[in-house]
Amino acid sequence: MDEKLEFLTNTESTSVNDCTENTTDDCLCRVIRCISNNCTGPTGPQGATGPTGPTGPKGATGATGPTGAIGPTGPQGATGPTGPQGATGPAGPQGATGPTGPQGATGPTGPQGATGPTGPQGATGPTGPKGATGEQGTTLDSYAMVHDEANGVIPSQTPVLLSTTNLSKKITYNSGTGDFYIPEGGIYIMHWWLNVKNHDTKSQDCEPKALGVELHQYWPTDVLIAHSSTHNKLSYCGSGTISGNAIFTATPGASYRLINTSDVDLQLVPNDLYSACVSITKISD
Repeated sequence: MDEKLEFLTNTESTSVNDCTENTTDDCLCRVIRCISNNCTGPTGPQGATGPTGPTGPKGATGATGPTGAIGPTGPQGATGPTGPQGATGPAGPQGATGPTGPQGATGPTGPQGATGPTGPQGATGPTGPKGATGEQGTTLDSYAMVHDEANGVIPSQTPVLLSTTNLSKKITYNSGTGDFYIPEGGIYIMHWWLNVKNHDTKSQDCEPKALGVELHQYWPTDVLIAHSSTHNKLSYCGSGTISGNAIFTATPGASYRLINTSDVDLQLVPNDLYSACVSITKISD
């Protein structure tokens, strides 16, 4: 092959064989075929291919061909670094309630809250059965009350005698002797008051006298229990009030009386109605 043919056959990798397919270079192809056939007569047999000449300069880039078919997916590359967190999206719909988990440990007791309002009273329940009979309790049913409405004289060192018994139970009063009889032992309380005047008929002097009475146990032995007197000394025919009270332990079957222990006689004086009144009551066994 001469120098023209060798140059043309190496230009842009175009060969005689390419001229059958690349119609865009038809003119070049005809030149190549003419040189190959010495532009004379019919084409003779092709000789052996000579050695490849040096690569010519790169030609201009041709037009981009159509996109080929997509090749198979290559292997997955390594995971890249995590990007920054995006904005929170809108809340999705609430899912179904999951199963109840196990109960946690009991927490510490909180402070007590304010007391709520009182609720309405509930209905009364049925009456329970009657309990067994208990021991018999103490019976405080011993008492007496007596009074007088007259203006009788009570000599010095003699018992006070009252005429009328208002009421009595177990305790009795003897108006002839002035004795209160107490059949049951126990603790008693006694009250008394007398409106009196100085009845000193013997001396009839002007020296004031204190008038008083004392409560004594009379039987079985004489025992002083309490004393009371007028608040002021009274001159002859002067009047006043003697009042007193006492709490004492009584001996079963004993008797008790009030005695005029003044130095002079005294006379009872009715005040509106009563001139004297005494009451006695059992308060404990």
